[in-house]
Amino acid sequence: MIVKSFVLRKETADRIAQECTEGSVIVVRPEKKLEALFRDVIRKALVEKRPLEDDFSHIKEYYEKLSDEPSYRAKLESTLSALSAYLSEGMFIQATLSSIEDYVLVKCARLCAEAVNVAVGGTLIDGTELMICRQQGSHTVVDWTMSRAEIARRCTSEGKIVISGGFGRLESGYVVRIGRGGAYLMTTLIASAINAKKVEFYVEENGIAGVNAMTYDEAAHYCASPKAFLPSAALWPVKAAGIPVVIRNIMDASFPGTVISSQGAKDGRTVSGVILDKDLVLLTVFGTGLLGQVGLSSAVFSAMSSAGVNVRFISQSCSEYSLSFAVRSEDADIAEAEISRRVSGTGDYDDVMLLRRSIGIVTVYGDRMKNVAGTSGKVYSALGSEGISVVAAAQGGEELSISIAVDLKDADKAAKILESL
Repeated sequence: MIVKSFVLRKETADRIAQECTEGSVIVVRPEKKLEALFRDVIRKALVEKRPLEDDFSHIKEYYEKLSDEPSYRAKLESTLSALSAYLSEGMFIQATLSSIEDYVLVKCARLCAEAVNVAVGGTLIDGTELMICRQQGSHTVVDWTMSRAEIARRCTSEGKIVISGGFGRLESGYVVRIGRGGAYLMTTLIASAINAKKVEFYVEENGIAGVNAMTYDEAAHYCASPKAFLPSAALWPVKAAGIPVVIRNIMDASFPGTVISSQGAKDGRTVSGVILDKDLVLLTVFGTGLLGQVGLSSAVFSAMSSAGVNVRFISQSCSEYSLSFAVRSEDADIAEAEISRRVSGTGDYDDVMLLRRSIGIVTVYGDRMKNVAGTSGKVYSALGSEGISVVAAAQGGEELSISIAVDLKDADKAAKILESL
């Protein structure tokens, strides 16, 4: 079987139906524009206490353009009516905003899967019945053992199976969003569970960076960027199972796609690609009070974890004089406050200071960088020859990537230079 993943939009509904061939498992999720319509309805119901008839009429018009099949129209009518009553009558009085959103958006995803299933004549499965989740702190994680068993039990049809994507359920029965890129992760988990021949993701761009082939590890480095459409976590199930992934352009059938497998491109280049992230701030904790101190890193990163701040980059020299790490610009104030409170000015680190600097991080990556002498030299020489100063750098021990922090004003130029290596 082949597992295929689609974002349903009015403009692509016909193409999706064409690609849903026999022997396909089809994971469908709504586009962000449609989810935004639902979120707006929730906001108006909870905050503005406004009547929702007009807002639901816009949503109804959207869905009606997907299919005119009578049974689908009846399902649409009953679902939207129930959601309107749910929000208008205050049945959610004890629920959190996130749980209300999850409950409503699950219905949104289900209606999208209903529309596709009507067009292709398959077996419809609610994705929340397959993805069994549990809460791990503030995050939702998939219980792979339980989910795998449920997928293997339900996804046995030889025809077409259509699944609503992006959400799972807790053992308590509550529905939950799986997280960033949840529908993509769901797709690869399903493929792994049924030992699919291939996974196909249909997106609105020419694959990954327009290239024809990448290894799993190369794709994971590219997808680690917050701006990437495919989260890197979605690659691990298919890598473990050896299932190839093809990224296709739903808007352009002529594009052959980017194939992700154990075999990468054979173009002779050492560096496969470059990632640029400019929305970052570099925080550097430094001072002689750090020399030989045990527990500094623990104090710093525990503080970030407690504050819910994701660390995107880490650099530390063997001198132990300084520790630098990058966070998203939106998290910089929280991170600075936490470090100042826990480290700077305390008795344990009496002369430690904190430096903050806006930066861009350029990452070069590629499977063929491993064990190739001179790759780092080429990177730093190329930047140096153009007068770009390196603020900080980090290289993974697997030798598949080098991340370089530069001043924000030099970030675009640095990325362009390194793309030519």
